[in-house]
Amino acid sequence: MLKELIAPFLAALFGITFLFIVDFLVKILDNVLSKGLPASTVLEIFVLNLAWMLSLSIPMAVLVACLMAFGRMSGDHEITAVKAAGVSPLSMMRPVLLVSMLLTVLMVLFNNWVLPEANHRSVELMNAVSRKKPHVFIDAGRLITQFPDVQLWVNRIDPVSGTLYGIQVYEMERKGAPRIVYADSATMDYVDNGATLMFRLRSGETHIVDPDDPSNYFRIRFFSQDLAMKNVDDRLERRSRNYRSDREMPVEMMMDVVKEARARYDTIWNEAMGERLPTLLNVRSGLVGDTVVPDSTGKLQVPDSIQLRRSLQKVRTQEMTSLRNTERVYGRLEFEEKRAAQYLVEIHKKFSTSFACFVFVLIGAPLGIMARKGGIGTGIIYSLAFFVIYWICLIGGENLADRLIISPELAMWASNIIIGVFGVFITIAMVRDRFSGDSKFFRAMRAIGGFFKRLTGRFG
Repeated sequence: MLKELIAPFLAALFGITFLFIVDFLVKILDNVLSKGLPASTVLEIFVLNLAWMLSLSIPMAVLVACLMAFGRMSGDHEITAVKAAGVSPLSMMRPVLLVSMLLTVLMVLFNNWVLPEANHRSVELMNAVSRKKPHVFIDAGRLITQFPDVQLWVNRIDPVSGTLYGIQVYEMERKGAPRIVYADSATMDYVDNGATLMFRLRSGETHIVDPDDPSNYFRIRFFSQDLAMKNVDDRLERRSRNYRSDREMPVEMMMDVVKEARARYDTIWNEAMGERLPTLLNVRSGLVGDTVVPDSTGKLQVPDSIQLRRSLQKVRTQEMTSLRNTERVYGRLEFEEKRAAQYLVEIHKKFSTSFACFVFVLIGAPLGIMARKGGIGTGIIYSLAFFVIYWICLIGGENLADRLIISPELAMWASNIIIGVFGVFITIAMVRDRFSGDSKFFRAMRAIGGFFKRLTGRFG
């Protein structure tokens, strides 16, 4: 049974990973190639980003492989022969389930140790690439801020010669107002072994305000002028980066952040409850007191109206101050709570996406057996439906957890619970032989599959 799964698993893993690679290359290939990077650096970028692709494609490949392998055996009546020999199809699933549990453990280790480090090194490398040849970020109609202390605007770029037209340069390092340079056109050259980017400006003006006397304004017209952009390095300079985002941390580091956020939450709460935010009722009674008090004869005496008005004004001011302080405290509490929830989501995601390898076996094997129709088409059609359901639940749960609507645990495990329960249901139905390839359930599945085939054929 395991031998039957190897070929479709590798084929599905290659196909799904290839789709991720194509999408990734489309996004970054232009900027990476324009940097003139060596082949080793491009290969390193590819390998580092391959980690997150495998973390997503391996569970998907498990589902596709189960559907294809069990579907082929069912279509060739091998499952029927096994049943006729008195062997339950569940016994055929047991070795696959055991291997899927082993794969789940390996995926947990991979997601906890390999993936965060690969993400961290990928961010460091891409930051170094972004600092190399920043002129490739110059686009027409967009404010360029990649240069140190200089902002650049270009109206149009000649795609053949690379000449810039409609140049506006704002040098921000000067005191007072920045120096502004306008030019009709410009070309670019690297000097000082690539450490300086030189702009050859043509037909323009320079506007300068005297930093010592702002009333002095100078406008200098020029036919040709060179403008040097310092600290622009053409070399690939890597810098260590101490900061790590949640996707660059293992579980242990994220748990430290969660503990810190919860400790800060408790500190803020204790400070708020420790008489730093007196209740509005105490404020009112302390400033105004009783508005009607008895005198020595026992008659009720109303305080002076001016005094009462001043007291009420003090109450209003203090109440508004107390309300603003309360809102500020609850904002800090919500920030710490969202921070803890964000990292808890990532922690549970490492385990839930790994456990999907086991859950997808519960779905793929019985569906493949009962559909009685194998092949790549069956695997793709059924897999697509469950991929969409799984990732909608996962992404939607993550958004809801980040907004503190549901708990991080439920957000990350809901997709596994929903699909797992359905998998157990159809596994029991398969063992009892309640569903067959001609049942309403599978007729509906085939109708959906036919719709996807027509759709892909129309747009293919």
